[in-house]
Amino acid sequence: MVGDDRCPEWVPYGAFDLKAVPVQYCRLRALASPFQRAVHLAASIASASRVMVTALPEHRARWEPHTWFVRPSMRFINEGNAASRIALAVAILSVADRSPSNVLTIIPARSYVVHEFILRDALKQMVARLPEVPEGVASLGMIDMDDSVDEDYLVLQRSSGGPGLNVTGIARRPTAWVARHLRRQGAVVASGILVGYAGAFAAHLSKHWPGATAKLTRLSQGAREEKQECIVPSTVGVGVPSAVRHCLRWDPPLFKQRVFTVSQCGWSGLKSPNAVARIADFVSKEETYRRQHLDPENQFEHA
Repeated sequence: MVGDDRCPEWVPYGAFDLKAVPVQYCRLRALASPFQRAVHLAASIASASRVMVTALPEHRARWEPHTWFVRPSMRFINEGNAASRIALAVAILSVADRSPSNVLTIIPARSYVVHEFILRDALKQMVARLPEVPEGVASLGMIDMDDSVDEDYLVLQRSSGGPGLNVTGIARRPTAWVARHLRRQGAVVASGILVGYAGAFAAHLSKHWPGATAKLTRLSQGAREEKQECIVPSTVGVGVPSAVRHCLRWDPPLFKQRVFTVSQCGWSGLKSPNAVARIADFVSKEETYRRQHLDPENQFEHA
C-alpha cells in the first residue's frame, strides 16, 4: 500500500481537519482518512502478515496507529521526496527476492472510493485472471457515470489474445472537454492500482535501472534480518536520471500491462485541490442525507 505520495497538500474550503499534511492522512469530515480506508482494503484482500506499506517519517503519528499489525520489516520509510518512488521499488523487490512468482497488489492510499465492495470484488477477479495475462501485470481502469475531475486517462484497444485491454497511451489530467472526448472514445480513468507477479516488476526495474536491483534488495534484506523498518535514505535518489524516475511510475505503455475495467465504484484519485473539494462536498451531502432520512431518532421526530 502506497502511503507516501506527497501531493496535493493544500486543500481548500476547510475540507479536511488539517491542511499541512498530504491528503491521504486527513479525515473526510467524520469519516476515516483515505489512508485508513486503504489499510482496511489491503487487510480485506490479504492476510495481515502480508500487508506492506510505504510511509513518510514526518507523519508517523498519523499512519502508525493504523498499521500496528504491519511487521516493522514490512514498513518502507522514505527519508525524502527523491526516495518516495524508490521506497515502493524496494518493497516490490523485497517480494521478488522471496519468489518472483509472488503476486503483488499495489494500492495508492491517496484515493477515495464510494463503493468499496465493487473495488474489492474487482481486485479478487483480477488476481484470479492474472495467470492468463501475458504481461504478468494488470491495472484497473475506472468507468463512472459522473465526470472525473483532474484524473489521468488510459487510452485502450482490444487485445489480440488473453483477457483485459491493451494500453495505447496515457493522457495526464486533460482539460474537461478533452476528457469527455476521451471517454466517448472508450478511455478510462487510471487508478494506479496494479496487480502482478513480483518478477515482472523486478524485470522492468532491472531493464531501466541496471545495477540498482541488488543494491535496493539489500536494503530490504537488512531490515528483515534486523526485524526493523526498512529505511530508504534520501541519498538513494540522488543523481537518478529522469528516465529512471519515469520508469518508477509503473505506468503504461512503458511498463507493459493489461487493463481491466470497473464500473460505477465512485473512484477519485484526489489529484488536485479541486478533486478533493468535490469529494468533500459529496461526503458532506451524503452525511446530511443520512441524518435526515436514515437516522432513527430523526425519523421518530417526523413520524
